[in-house]
Formats: sequence, structure tokens, C-alpha cells
Amino acid sequence: MNLFEVDKNIWSHPNKPYIYHIENIANSFNNDKAHKISANFHDIGKLSNEFQRYIRKETKEKTTHSIEGGYLFCFLTESIDKNFLSIFFSIAKHHGSLPNIKDDIYRYSNSNEHDFEKEHWSEKLAVIENNLNIDSKHDANEFYKLMRMFVDHFENFSTLEQFFLFKKRYSRLILADKFEAVFSKFYKNLPILPTELIQKNIDKIHNIIEQKQKNAPNEFRTKAREAIFENFEIEKDSHIYLIKAPTGVGKTFIALELALKIAQKNAKKRRIITTIPFTSIIDQTHSIYEEIIGDGKVLKYHHLTKQNDDDEKEQFSQKVFLSDIWHEYFIVTTFNQLLNAFLSNKNKDNLRLETLRDSVIIIDEVQNIPRTLLKDISFVFDEFAKRYNIHFIIMSATMPQIQDMFEKTMLLSEEFFYADKKSRYELIHQAGIRDYKSLKDLIINQKDSVLCVVNTIEKAKKLHKAIDLKECYLLTTHQIPKHRSEIIQEIKDRLKNNKKTILIATQLIEAGVDLDFDVGFREFAPFGSIIQMAGRVNREGEKDISKVIIFDYIDDKKAPYERIDLQEEKIKKLLEKSIKESDLLKNLDNYFIDVKNQTNSINLKENMKNLEFRTLFDKFNESFMPNQPWKVSLFVEQKNGHFDKFIEDRKKIFDEYTNKFDAISKVKNLEKDLAFYTISVNQKLINKLIGLKHPIEEKFGRYILPYGSKYYSKEKGFNMELTIIEESFS
Repeated sequence: MNLFEVDKNIWSHPNKPYIYHIENIANSFNNDKAHKISANFHDIGKLSNEFQRYIRKETKEKTTHSIEGGYLFCFLTESIDKNFLSIFFSIAKHHGSLPNIKDDIYRYSNSNEHDFEKEHWSEKLAVIENNLNIDSKHDANEFYKLMRMFVDHFENFSTLEQFFLFKKRYSRLILADKFEAVFSKFYKNLPILPTELIQKNIDKIHNIIEQKQKNAPNEFRTKAREAIFENFEIEKDSHIYLIKAPTGVGKTFIALELALKIAQKNAKKRRIITTIPFTSIIDQTHSIYEEIIGDGKVLKYHHLTKQNDDDEKEQFSQKVFLSDIWHEYFIVTTFNQLLNAFLSNKNKDNLRLETLRDSVIIIDEVQNIPRTLLKDISFVFDEFAKRYNIHFIIMSATMPQIQDMFEKTMLLSEEFFYADKKSRYELIHQAGIRDYKSLKDLIINQKDSVLCVVNTIEKAKKLHKAIDLKECYLLTTHQIPKHRSEIIQEIKDRLKNNKKTILIATQLIEAGVDLDFDVGFREFAPFGSIIQMAGRVNREGEKDISKVIIFDYIDDKKAPYERIDLQEEKIKKLLEKSIKESDLLKNLDNYFIDVKNQTNSINLKENMKNLEFRTLFDKFNESFMPNQPWKVSLFVEQKNGHFDKFIEDRKKIFDEYTNKFDAISKVKNLEKDLAFYTISVNQKLINKLIGLKHPIEEKFGRYILPYGSKYYSKEKGFNMELTIIEESFS
């Protein structure tokens, strides 16, 4: 459907007739009339003489084309219906971000902000109208008057229904527009998951579990798994399922099978998406999925695969673009990639929103969502579940109190998961451990393998140095990811061969790291973090009950947590007597009730209703990923000229490949490799290096630590022993 006849000699992109571009976009969502209107108006500005000279490389001076389409839409639309504002802004902002709508309408209503009466503007519109064979009879004063009407009566338009209309109009237009730019055809979603593929993967899961049970029988794991699926069969109408179960129960396999069964029952699912809190543990889940589903059939997606969203400056390669829009049946990604699609106002995040329709989404380790966001995120999940045909599976060993935050949910777990489980460990608070020597002596005197987790990187480094034994390992985010993976594998091998091993780590060990120690020590932290760490002690339950000792803050330096999360007095009183794992459920629930009752929501719902898209995303980011301007990226060279080789290879690719699709795809693969050698550190540490006249350069937005620097080693990571700067967490 094309509202306008346009000469085929007019281009939308180099050598591409404008009319074909518009037709393909309009046909991308074939039954959506409002989308077709957006498609027909969004690139009208490209019909100007200025843009045609630019696209034919007769000039390098770029011109606008989005606001022209929105402006003319206001004069050519049939009526002001419920779609009007969302269509206008999808057109006007399709190369930008969604703003706070009332603020932007006010600016459009003010001739001092937008002078639509200027001579050049009128001349430009005259050329566009001539190329469209229309007369819009546009009048800038009428446009200002229309915008003022929206400002004066904005309360009639600020509703949740409008929020979802805006997201729908905007995400559909940018997806169809960029897809057409890359493939020169209309966008078509993935087919429904084939029933034979679903059953094949369920059978594969059953075969793997059966083999595991033969090699290492685990009656509790079987019993828990059976209970979860029995409960699912009883209640299949919910869109939100909760799995609360101890570590080691096999939640990864259970969640994937449950997602497949939901797809099997609903028969209209296109994707199964698993989200994980940290990029550092994606690889483990991804490898488990590929063992079941097959090599190359599971998309691993996180921040390292983001692309430049200016489709007229650099086109995407087809392969990378399909990755960006999650054009696969099975995806493993991070929390922020999913939540950004729901809550971001930015072009690049909304690009994949439409592809979340008809999916099953697994939220693993949900306790890592900040507590101030839990109520808001639960509301967001509820709303998108209803409107986008999404089923959520939310799971954790330490589940926050979120069940009553949903309109309707189903808890698939049973109390016996904790009560009947053989206790693998017991928790106890041991007062008096407040210095490195006391802690060191306790750790060294253990006969068996020990895991000790402290609250900051600097504490971990100091304790590791104090112990100073060959069998003692350090694990923090000051070691590059490549070395962290190698150290974890080395520790696994030692533990498997019953070699005494000591690991000093930060909280990065608390999720997704499959290790099995005999004894645990944990500096005081939130109860959920303590239990997550304890899940790495006697993990398989093959030993007698292990000790997990909770000690006070080393050097009296408080934990980098908020008081609400710590509940310090209550937890220490609770731990005066040892608590076995089988007794944890009630205590955990009481802890999360206390935390919930003391937590205020940041109320994102009001920002959604008020169509405050920019404020909504800013508030979400402030709580979910607080800005840390003092953190910088540091690339740690592992050979001479390591980073220069990347720059050289990058330049060579752009020189050799005339097709930018291929060039960018190759460069992105190079950039992914950089992440294995990159860490985040305090800017003050970099400044200290510079002050010491240590050779360090800044290139491509990161600092480069040269190969052979005395300030980095695999064993200790980035290490400046004289520093007193505390790096919190990880």
C-alpha cells in the first residue's frame, strides 16, 4: 500500500528507488493500517532536492528528513484518532530517540523553537509536494495550534494504552525500515517454533538427564523436577511461572524444558530467550544449550554485539543485523538487553522489541535485579506478557518476595525443595574475625578445600597476598576474562582430583560458577548473597555437612551494600546458632519480606502513563546500572603490539572490503576478541600509573596496559600494591 506515486528515479538509499523502499516497509506488518501510514510518511523528507543531492554523492552536506514527514502527516491525515500521536512521533523520531512527549509537543508548538514559516522550509516542502503530486495546504500557524491543543489536553492522551501504542508504532517502523535497508525486502518474523523441533529438544534433555542420573544418581533432583512439571500441568493458564529451588537442583535444564513445554502447549511461540544477570556467566549457559540444541543454533547476545544505528552512514552486515534483532529460535542474553527493549527510549534498543512477541523468556537469578526496581519490573513483565503473548519463567535459589506483585502467577516449587533436601552445608556467624591474620590462620588450618568471599577487590588481593601459598588462587574482575576462565577451569580440575585448593574471590563467584568446595568463609553481606555463595560449598552433596562461616567486616570496613539489604542485626542474631540448608526457606522468606517492606519503588508506571520516555529510561538506568564515571576500560596486552595488531587488522579490513556489510561484520568479530583482554578499573588507578610515568596510552576509548607491565599478572590481575583505593564488589 503506497499512498503516493513517486518517480522511480528518486532514491531512498544509493541506487534504490524510493517507492520500493516504502512499499517494502509498508508490507512488513501487513495487517497493521497505522504502520502503513507511518511507512508512507516517514521518509518524505528524502524527496527534497537537498537529500537527493546527498544520496547521489553530489554533496557531503546531509539534511533532515524525519520532521518533514511528521509535519505533512498532520495536514494529510484523515482524523485525529488514538494512533495520531504515536504515528507522528514514530515518523518524526525514527532516526532518534523517543522524548518526553509533552515536552516535545510544547517545543513543536512554539515558533521560537521550530520555525516552520522560514523561507527555506517552504521551498523544501514545495519540492517534496511536487514529487508527491499533492497539495497539503499546510499552514505553520495551524500546526502550532494543533500542538498547543495537545499540550492543553495532554491528560486525555497520557495513558498506559498510549505508552504501548508509542512503543509499537516506533519499534515496528524502525525494524521494518532498517530491515529493508539491509535486505531490500519486507520484514518477516521467524515462523512459529516447529513442533518436531520442540519435541526433539525435549527428548534430548531427557536423554542427558537420564545419563547424568546413571553416572551420579540424585533422587532429590529427580523428585524436585517431577514436582515442577506436575504443578505446570495442573495450571497452564498463567503467563508468569516462578521456580524457587536450591542451587544444584538443575534449574538450567528444568527452565529450558519448561519453556519448550509452554511452546508446545501454546503452539504460537517463536523464540525461547534466556536472560542472565552478568556477561561473565553467559558462556556456561550458552554451552549447555548448544549441547542440547546444537552448535551454532543458539544466539549469544550481549553488549559486545551492539551496532552503530545510523543506517545511512554505515550499513549493517546481514548476519550482524539478524543477530541484533534476535532472528533465532534460541537466544541467551543479559538482563539489560531485555529490559532495555521494554523500557529504553533509544532506537537501537527498540529495534528488537517487536521480536519479543510470542516468546518464552527465562529470567535466571532474578535476585540480581535491584530491589527498588522489583515492583516496577514485575509490572512491566505483567503488561508485556498480556500484550505481547510472552510467558515468563522466573527462577532463583534466593527468590525475592515478588509473587504478589503480579496479577496472576504460578509458583511451581514446593516447600520440600528445601525441607526434604539433604543439607549440604550449615551457616554460622563467627564473631572476632576482623583482621587478615585471623582469617588467614583459619583458612590455612583447614584440611580441605576452601572458598573465601570478601566484599571488595582490594580485600581479596590483600588476603591472597597474606596467605601466599601455591594452592591459593585469586579471582576478581581485575583479571581479564580470558584468565578468569582459565583459573576457574584449573580450580575445577584440582577439585575433581581432590587436590587441596584455596580460592579467595569477590561476589563474582556467587552466580553461574559451578565449583564445589569443602568449606566456605563469607564476609558479612546480604542474606541472599551469603546463600548464593554457600551454593559453591559441597555443591553435589557428596560430603558430610560442610561449614560456611560468616565473619565480620575485615578492617572494620563496611560492606558496599545498603542497610536495608544487609538487615545486619537480624541476620547475625539468626546465625548465632548454626542454620542447616534444609531450614533456610522460612528464614529466606522472612528476610525478603523485611527487605520488601522497607523498600520504596521508584514508580516507573507513572512515567509510562505520562509518556515520559526519556525520564523513564534515565530513572531505570540510575537504579539498574548506576553511572560510574570513575570507571574506565583497560586493555591488558598479552603480547607485544597486541592492541596495535587490532588497529592494523581493522584498517586492513576497511581497505580490502569494498562491501561495507562484510567489512563491519569482520571488524565486529575483531572487537569481540578485545573483550577477553579488557577490565574495568578506577580512573584514579590509571592516574596513578600516569603519575608514575608508566607507559600507558588511550586509544579507541580505552587505556592500553603494555605487554609485560609489572602491574598485571594472571595470578593477581591488575595490581598496584601501594594503592589504598577500594574497588567495591566483583
